[in-house]
Amino acid sequence: MKKLILMSALLALGACARSADPDFSVSSADPGASSADSKNLPAVAPAIVPPDETADPKEPPSYEVSIASVAAQRNKALERCATQPEAVRTQCEQEANAAFAESESKLQDLRGNKE
Repeated sequence: MKKLILMSALLALGACARSADPDFSVSSADPGASSADSKNLPAVAPAIVPPDETADPKEPPSYEVSIASVAAQRNKALERCATQPEAVRTQCEQEANAAFAESESKLQDLRGNKE
């Protein structure tokens, strides 16, 4: 809803700015309009071209992507653990943390900055 109001306001302001310009004339409906009239028209922005993929889909994901995926899996496991009874919850959380630590250690070779 806010976007709709914002767009309406911007369109209204744009219309006011154009009507206040005495040199601006809308004569694009006339097919025989001179090129002098076309100088008054606003410039059109270039088309948005999406960037090409930079990563090879055959290669494994980067360290950042991999560690974020493992962290998301850990968070989901911890959420499941929270629904468990109190007697099992601690063990469940420890298993989730251990699985995360193991996955994190396996991913260390993907890190770019090895200090």
